[in-house]
Formats: sequence, C-alpha cells, structure tokens
Amino acid sequence: MARTRVGLTIGSSDSGGGAGIQGDVKAMASVGCYASTVLVGVTAQSTTGVTGRFTVPVDFVLAQLDAVLPDIGADAVKVGMTWSAEHVEAVATRLSTVDAPVVVDPVMVTAAGASLAGADVVGVVRALLLPLAAVVTPNRAEAELLTGLPGAPPRELAERLVALGARAAVVTCGGAEGGEWYADSGLSRGVPRPGHRTGAEHGAGCAHSALVTGLLAHGFGVREAVARATALAADGVRDGLVTVGGGVHPVDLLGLGRRAPSGSGNAFDAPGDLR
Repeated sequence: MARTRVGLTIGSSDSGGGAGIQGDVKAMASVGCYASTVLVGVTAQSTTGVTGRFTVPVDFVLAQLDAVLPDIGADAVKVGMTWSAEHVEAVATRLSTVDAPVVVDPVMVTAAGASLAGADVVGVVRALLLPLAAVVTPNRAEAELLTGLPGAPPRELAERLVALGARAAVVTCGGAEGGEWYADSGLSRGVPRPGHRTGAEHGAGCAHSALVTGLLAHGFGVREAVARATALAADGVRDGLVTVGGGVHPVDLLGLGRRAPSGSGNAFDAPGDLR
C-alpha cells in the first residue's frame, strides 16, 4: 500500500465551514492528502461575515505542533492566518526545523479590502516566513503590503516577493485582471483562471493555497502544483454550494452536491436493510 501523504495546515477555524482550517481539510482531501491541523485562532463566522474572534495562546499553538509533527509528520505545510507577530515568530521558528515545502498564504487583507493585520505582523511575515516559503500566495492587496509597492502591477509584485526570499510567488488578481501572476527565479508569467460568477467564492483563496499544499505533498513541483490548483479552485467556484448560507456561498471541491443520497442509485446504496 502506498504511503498516505500528509499536509499540515496552520491557521484559523471558520465556524461556517467554508474557509480557514475547515476549508483546508476539504481541499487537501480532494487531492488525496490527509490533513493535520494547528489552530492559531477561532472565528465566529458564517457566509455573511465574521462576528467574533478568539486567539489561541502561543504556547498552545506550539503544543499542537509538538503533538502532530513527531507522530504524523508532514509532507508539506500551509501557513494561513497567523494573528500576531508573536504567533508568526513562534511558528516560523518551529517550521525552520521541518523538512517539507511550506506554502505561505498571508491572510492579512480581505477580498473587500479590510485589513486583518498590523504593521508588526507584516514585517515579521516578510522577515521570517517568506524565506521559508516554497511558494507564497497573497492576494494583490497583501502582496502590496509585503512588498511596500502599492499600485504596482502583479508581475512586479510577484517578482519582488521572490527577491524578498520566497522561492516562488503567486499573486491572486481580481477584477479585470483575473487569474494569477506566478514568478520564481526562472519564470514570470500569468496563470489564466476561468471566471465563474456563481456567488460561491467563499473559501476560494484558502482552497487554492491548500490545494497547492496537497499537491506538493504528493511530490509535484511548484509550477505544476500552482497550475493544477488554479484550475481546481476555479472548478470549486463553478460547483459551489449555492444553497448553503445567505451570503457568499462556499466553494465545493468534494462534489458534495453530487454525492447526496437520492433514495436510489446513489453512492450510499447497499444490498439489504435493517427492517
């Protein structure tokens, strides 16, 4: 039997289940990767927004890492929202000893433009996490914060992130630009992304970086992992769960809508019953 590949995701809980740690677990599972988790924060969240937050103390974040890494290990690691400079420092120090590719998804600015991190967090992410990153996957606003280049085109942002220490960068663009811009030491190019206006984009960014993590865990190179993850994340929006929630509906990478029991001819049918 082939060894099960493991992705470790470090980030925040989304009680709505669409993004954050919950979204990461589903995204990694969709590419056949087992996910272990380390929570740095908990949110009271739904498809309509975040109504509350609770920060997990740093010592308990480290306790989670010390529990899962020696026993389960990690073939790839994703670092999502890290909440404070102290959390970033603790996580970066521990990950510096882990022999696995690290995907840094620096959740610092929402898609609507709201800031989620102070200047101290931005500086520590730049100094400590970027040098660990096999690939960093910010949205455009986050890339501008990390590079200090407001208004720069995506290509310049991605190339600057590589110059700052990341081995590769993917800047997610929105609006008319669409797609992503990818850069590493030998390549800089746009990555087209199919546009699907389904209203089911909640968790798409988390899904993209988690898919990259899961594919890296399977041994794909960064370029192929990014290309595959971009297409799969777009499919998740296309197939999104538009009946879940009254706000921005969650993406669907597991085909849940196709798997629901219908009473006949479905995946849960089995011979016999308990009557």
